[in-house]
Amino acid sequence: MKKRKIILNGILIFLVAAAIFLLCFGRAIPSFVPKGNYMAYDTYYLKMDKNLFYRQTLNNCGPYSVMAVVNILRNEEKDPELLSQQMKWRIYKNLTFPQGVVNQLHENGIKTKEYVLKSKSDEEKIKWIKETVWQKRPVICLIKIHHILHYVTILGYDENGFMLYDSMQDKSAENQRKTVIDEKCMEGNRYYTYDEFLKLWNDGGYKIFFKNWAIVCR
Repeated sequence: MKKRKIILNGILIFLVAAAIFLLCFGRAIPSFVPKGNYMAYDTYYLKMDKNLFYRQTLNNCGPYSVMAVVNILRNEEKDPELLSQQMKWRIYKNLTFPQGVVNQLHENGIKTKEYVLKSKSDEEKIKWIKETVWQKRPVICLIKIHHILHYVTILGYDENGFMLYDSMQDKSAENQRKTVIDEKCMEGNRYYTYDEFLKLWNDGGYKIFFKNWAIVCR
């Protein structure tokens, strides 16, 4: 009887530890976001070299997002295909686990902080992104588009929506390695209204993990 109790206690401890690990490592616990002095302009954006608006190769949105952030914050041009070869934490068909994106940013001199905003209202999410970008910090978000999880980098905003670098933007007819640029973009290559972006971001993640997850880069 005593031996059975020890085994049951061991199983219980293991299950609790596994649950805590999954919640933390799977970024399922909402982040505390302090209320700042919100003073962002109606329109603001970070500069990215337009020559780097590349169309990604298969499942390489992670390293292409890293390429964008390194250019914005360090004014360096990284070959996204070389970053793709160096990327770790990759799983089936080269899909990139979020930790791989974080680690590669660190390897390229970028400091990061991760956030999970699933407990926030849509209005709070918009305000937080705008304030973060206004602080000159690009934001990588994990969205779901066409039933696929996908990394995009938010560079700016105006009164109606966000401007992004999206490596899955349509190909340019003149150069298949580059993308088209949405007309409303003062920076970046993709424009989403706030409602359009929130729909994609709210659908992102996998079940309870990485819902409304973002990396703030500096």
